[in-house]
Amino acid sequence: MSMIFRRQLSTLIPPKVASPATLHGAPNAKRMADVVSFYKALPQGAAPALSKTANPFKLYYRKYFQPKSGKASGAPLLHLVLGIFLFGYISDYQFHLKHHKNGAH
Repeated sequence: MSMIFRRQLSTLIPPKVASPATLHGAPNAKRMADVVSFYKALPQGAAPALSKTANPFKLYYRKYFQPKSGKASGAPLLHLVLGIFLFGYISDYQFHLKHHKNGAH
């Protein structure tokens, strides 16, 4: 009967309450300290101003796709349609010139 009584008491006490590992501090505290130190090392304040560039792709991105600039427009879609049209026109013209190379028509 005493064994049953001890068994019931042992289930009431959580197993991690008095373990030696918990007496020396939580293992998650070290990881949390690492996270805090990481965020403390990040730069604070406003982002630095963008530097001048001569790269046409960066200039196009800054003009039409720059986040938070309020310059959202449909111009890139129009440029895409015009680019596809221009590519088709040029390729059709080149194929037509090759057709006339042998004196056809």
